[in-house]
Amino acid sequence: MRSHLTAFGVGAGLSLLAAGALTLFAPKIIAAHDGDDDEGVHVINIGDGDRGSFHLKDGEEDISAEWKGDFSLSADGRSLSSLDGSFEVSAKQRGEVHKAVYSRNGDAISVKTFVDGEAAASGPQSDKSAGDLLQLFARSSGVGAETRVKAMLASGGKAAVIDEIERLNGSHAIGAYVEALAGAAPLTADDIGKLTARLAGVDSDYAKRSAIAALLTAQQLDDQSITEIIGVAKTIEGDHELRLIVEDLAEKPLTDRNFAIVTALIGEIEGDHEVRLAVAAMLESEEQSDANIARALTMAAEKIEGDYELRLAIEAAGDRVAAPLAGAAAIKAIANIEGAHDRRLAIEEVAGAIDGASPHWLALIDAAATVDGDHERRLAIEAIKSDAPETDEIRAALRKAVETIGSDHERRLALEAME
Repeated sequence: MRSHLTAFGVGAGLSLLAAGALTLFAPKIIAAHDGDDDEGVHVINIGDGDRGSFHLKDGEEDISAEWKGDFSLSADGRSLSSLDGSFEVSAKQRGEVHKAVYSRNGDAISVKTFVDGEAAASGPQSDKSAGDLLQLFARSSGVGAETRVKAMLASGGKAAVIDEIERLNGSHAIGAYVEALAGAAPLTADDIGKLTARLAGVDSDYAKRSAIAALLTAQQLDDQSITEIIGVAKTIEGDHELRLIVEDLAEKPLTDRNFAIVTALIGEIEGDHEVRLAVAAMLESEEQSDANIARALTMAAEKIEGDYELRLAIEAAGDRVAAPLAGAAAIKAIANIEGAHDRRLAIEEVAGAIDGASPHWLALIDAAATVDGDHERRLAIEAIKSDAPETDEIRAALRKAVETIGSDHERRLALEAME
């Protein structure tokens, strides 16, 4: 099952406070579900400012946590650095339910452990059990990944973080930690190889997308690393998540390298709507060359089957179709629109965008002459007439196009507009 909701992790309603600690503050409603009804990942953070919960079930793993009040985890995830109210975490392990319940005891934080509902004797073993449960929660939820990554980088470098990522239990946690590491330190090709190998086994489209987008936008990558990252991206099933990677890359001017990357990503998207939104992000990215705009429009024409979505993709190019290559590509894309209404609107859009010196007026008039339906054809021709320069060649081409209108009434109206 595809997950399009924000998952528990970096940027999921979390506030990071004191350095070296992981803090959850004022949670909001956050949920995600991947998998069947009986298995998969469930992340729920329901909050009115002082309470929340987390649940992960993945095969035999079944982990839950509930809290009232703000709390923070230590850097290693094995203890609480602060607690305003109460916190409890439980996990089903080897047929037994282990639970740790934390509460305030004056200025101190006390913890009690339970096995199948029975209180366990206090002591080193109980403390270890509580630490194991809390660390399991930290490694499964991805809570405060950014702060933990920074702390691990300071104490053990990238190797420590990558080793921790290997130990993570949940898909969303893996995505959150890779995302945090990508934004915190420069990575080598070997580092990228280890991370992409880890991501390849992740089930969540969301987790893969957040990690891949961070690697592509924050790192200087060689060809090998790009190939490995694209390989993981191709395992994302949801068109929506792939499109969001494209949009993340397109937020900054697309370099030739990133243009090639987004082209490869769009090639994996199947749905017309998501393809159109991805292409629009490319077209609207700053400082694009005429050649790249033309390539994006050509891709839209090849990938998008529906008239409406293709017309919107052409419109997304805006004034950039005034350039020679982009204009030619836009007119070729118009030829792929079968519906008279959408073809006419696309023609009007291009006519309003190109300038008087454009070499594309005659080709645009030819496109108008092929619009099905006399009414729509007449409107397309009139739109061109109102924007095109007054030259003998263009006037002759327009009159020739008018003669293709079968209806006497529509042809007469078009001829009047030519005067």
